[in-house]
Amino acid sequence: MNINLGYVMRIFKLPFVNWLVLNGFAAYYLHLKEGFYWSFSGWMGIIGILVALEAFGWIGASLYYFLQQKTSPNPLAPASSLITRGPYRLSRNPLYLAFTSMSLSLALFSHSPYFLVSGLVFWLITDLYTIPEEEKFLSAHFKDEWQSYAQQTRRWL
Repeated sequence: MNINLGYVMRIFKLPFVNWLVLNGFAAYYLHLKEGFYWSFSGWMGIIGILVALEAFGWIGASLYYFLQQKTSPNPLAPASSLITRGPYRLSRNPLYLAFTSMSLSLALFSHSPYFLVSGLVFWLITDLYTIPEEEKFLSAHFKDEWQSYAQQTRRWL
């Protein structure tokens, strides 16, 4: 059996799919252990709700600026403009920050470390592979504008 490594690595360019798969594994494992329950009460529930709201805020604001700039949030589609306003003033990757935060929120709601592990794995894949691949494109395509932006704005927060 011959596996094309380039094809396998291409999946890492789809962060939302990675996030869904990793958290799906966490949910499935909890289900197998009969430990899958949700709790929105107590301090963990309140913090979970706040973190989820924060994540949805990052997502909503990010998508708004994608629409405003007429560029695609799809990481496989080449960016037609560099977004540096809104949430992108604070983080070069607010959508990935939101996905990572949502894993934390799921961990708080489920009282389970499995979602923390899935969030950590998502963060590692994204930080070590996905973002560097995107930044290579942005650096080549937007040159000086990208250099200035990357120097002023952190990758995460």
